[in-house]
Amino acid sequence: MTRRRQFGQVLTAFTLVELMVVVAILALLIALLLPAIQSARESSRITSCRNNLKQIGIALANYESVHKEFPKGAEGRFDRTLFPATMYGFSWWVRILPHLEQVAIIDQLDSSGANVGWVQANPHNASVANGFAPSFWFCPSSPVEKFVFAGMSQIAAPSYAAVSGASNEDGFDERRVSKCCRSDGQISAGGIEVPNMTIRVEQITDGLSKTLLVGEQSDFAYTQSGQPKYVGSAFANGWLTGTRALNAPPKYDDWLMPSYNLTTIRYRLNEHRYDLPGIYDDTGANNPLLSAHPGVVNLLYCDGSVRGLEGTLDVKILKAAATRDNGFAAHDE
Repeated sequence: MTRRRQFGQVLTAFTLVELMVVVAILALLIALLLPAIQSARESSRITSCRNNLKQIGIALANYESVHKEFPKGAEGRFDRTLFPATMYGFSWWVRILPHLEQVAIIDQLDSSGANVGWVQANPHNASVANGFAPSFWFCPSSPVEKFVFAGMSQIAAPSYAAVSGASNEDGFDERRVSKCCRSDGQISAGGIEVPNMTIRVEQITDGLSKTLLVGEQSDFAYTQSGQPKYVGSAFANGWLTGTRALNAPPKYDDWLMPSYNLTTIRYRLNEHRYDLPGIYDDTGANNPLLSAHPGVVNLLYCDGSVRGLEGTLDVKILKAAATRDNGFAAHDE
């Protein structure tokens, strides 16, 4: 620090070297603090994501309390008086709307016309659903767009998918499976949110706290060339869409047509490789549960609890948790 005298006063000034030292110290402090700030923000986002799943869990529990069964994961629709006779029905999201304090919108939806769950073919439901997007449908850490363009409408694509069961690869014993949804996929009826079938609590013999109900699909998968692919099970039609198939696995009768807003567990958590059998952007039966949270994926269980599990979890344990009556001892964490 230099000193000089002016009009009887002593003035001080920093040298260039001293200024550079101060700047370097400030830069070091910022570098040290920034990760802590980012970590705190991400911790808050993880908590918010888990609260989203808790709200969804409460709605599903309330539905079960009223109807004495969980809703169908995806509904196919048949009406011989309409063309086509076999059409897309609703997803499980539609059925729990009254328990999400969204009675007004379900009262507006057409539930008896053609393709009620396929907005491209049902302009009325497209208009009702256009822009509808409760905030708790989306993980705050997700880099994925919240809406898909279905026809001329913006339809919400939630960050969360229901679990219909597990595939039978890797020696896992599951016979309630069917070929499904292009890309060599398998769809299962061994879980809770099953296409065209309802599940009662007494059928969950592994226990509510051991059985998966809903999980995150809030990040991209990537091709071998590094291209991002959206593998959320609401893509590319949004939250209303169920299925066009009319039966549950193992008699799923339309292997080309997916069941939207559902996934069958085949891969580990946070599997980001797109070029695997059963993974497809519209929509693979085995699209993985994955998230943008560092290291963990948030999962909702049938008892309403929410847990963040790591991608290192053995896939057989994950499959056991996706199955309501497996009896696999490794359920216990």
